[in-house]
Amino acid sequence: MFQISRTTPAYYFTSVAHHRLPIFQTDKVKTIFCDAIDEVRSKHGILILAYVIMLDHVHLLVYSKKEMSDALRLLNGVAARRIIQYLKENDFQSSLLKLRGETRERNHKHSVWQHHPDSLEIFGENTFRQKVDYIHMNPVRAGFVDDPVEYRFSSTRLWADRGNEDEPLLTDHLKIDWW
Repeated sequence: MFQISRTTPAYYFTSVAHHRLPIFQTDKVKTIFCDAIDEVRSKHGILILAYVIMLDHVHLLVYSKKEMSDALRLLNGVAARRIIQYLKENDFQSSLLKLRGETRERNHKHSVWQHHPDSLEIFGENTFRQKVDYIHMNPVRAGFVDDPVEYRFSSTRLWADRGNEDEPLLTDHLKIDWW
């Protein structure tokens, strides 16, 4: 169990795809993202509290003992590497071309994310619940589903205690001790 407070906040991230490209159109790419996030969770002790994957952006609510920028760099970095690797291995040249940016340090040629993601430290329960609701209602506001529980790539079902055996990404929300 852990407690969210001023000294140990949760982090709310919004990461937007490069040029707002709809890179998360397929379940396969969404699954790659989920697997990458799960890998970061297990290797670096980051807890995933809530999430949603939309066509051109993702929202994450996480807890980490790492600084916010370090946690975000880990989460986005691993996900980007896995997505680009998949695109290369499956010869999605047109997609790679759209993600092409300047060749940067360490010879990176493609960019999955815009460089300045939105992030916010969350200290209190009210703000935390507001962000969870915002995350879970994103697919409804986008017109993808009428009920947020219907959207597969979201933590809504887990929060509603209606998770399936094949959930794409499990969350750690039950480890919060304030309720």
